[in-house]
Amino acid sequence: MRNVGPVMIRALATVGFTLAFLLALWLPLVAYVHYVEVKEWKSLVTSSVSGEEIRHLMRYHGTNALRITQDRVYIFRDSQWIPVRKHTEG
Repeated sequence: MRNVGPVMIRALATVGFTLAFLLALWLPLVAYVHYVEVKEWKSLVTSSVSGEEIRHLMRYHGTNALRITQDRVYIFRDSQWIPVRKHTEG
């Protein structure tokens, strides 16, 4: 019965090291996949609205979400998308 304590400690240490090792492998993989997806998404997004103008509209209207289409920019208010800016040609 005396050997149960050290055996249990050794088993828990083995499980802990295994989980830490798997976590150390998993986190960089998740970060890399997220980075690749964001990079692909940014390459697909083309907008006539600059990043500075997006930040200004978000601050002015007090929102964290904008919907940008080819012809308009919308904000989300009261469960509806409300147009706040029309795109102009040129």
